[in-house]
Amino acid sequence: MPDRYNENAAGDFYVEDGVCTSCGAPQAEAPDLIGHSKNEYSHCYFKKQPETEEEIERAISAIQVSCISGLRYGGSNEKILKRLYEIGEAAQCDQKPLGNYKPLIWNNVTFRYEGPIKELSELITPKIGLDLPASFQQEIILQLLSDDSFEIIYKWRSTGSGDIFKCHSMADSMFSMELSVEDGGNEISIRGTAIRLNTILITDKKISEICWFDQDNNAYSSTELK
Repeated sequence: MPDRYNENAAGDFYVEDGVCTSCGAPQAEAPDLIGHSKNEYSHCYFKKQPETEEEIERAISAIQVSCISGLRYGGSNEKILKRLYEIGEAAQCDQKPLGNYKPLIWNNVTFRYEGPIKELSELITPKIGLDLPASFQQEIILQLLSDDSFEIIYKWRSTGSGDIFKCHSMADSMFSMELSVEDGGNEISIRGTAIRLNTILITDKKISEICWFDQDNNAYSSTELK
């Protein structure tokens, strides 16, 4: 088992000793649970163990954003293990679940949009980018492939692989958008891309009837993405 940093509160969630760059990302996700040491180069640690469902979800989110995978789960709660495995954080679990779980990746969404596809492309494209410093040099490339399809390629850095959003119009004002990554990209990143796109879709009044699908073609409502 990895060594726990000595200031962690006793319990299942912990920060591994020495695996912290003081980035602040986990604390931003769960400021009520995670603090930074005043004794040792601002090493982060769990100052409080999560108890409620909301706190557990924030603790899981903190694990997910840890830049060098320093946050871990040492418990055996099947629901928590399942959640961590489904978000691609199996390596951060000290114990294995009873079930056989794999990363849950939503890579396709259908929705109704009352407008032409060119208008839809112009609506979504500027909202794809993340709120990052200018130094990251984000790139967003829109290509109108035909009268009924377009593609957006988003890179959060100018170098490296990008996220691909490929949209097709269907009958009766319905549209389908497929998510993928360029060669060399990490497929698990599609999860975050889907959540970001879902936020764009649910906040636009002209978009309705949103239905997501995972890689096994199971259907999900927009409220189930997290």
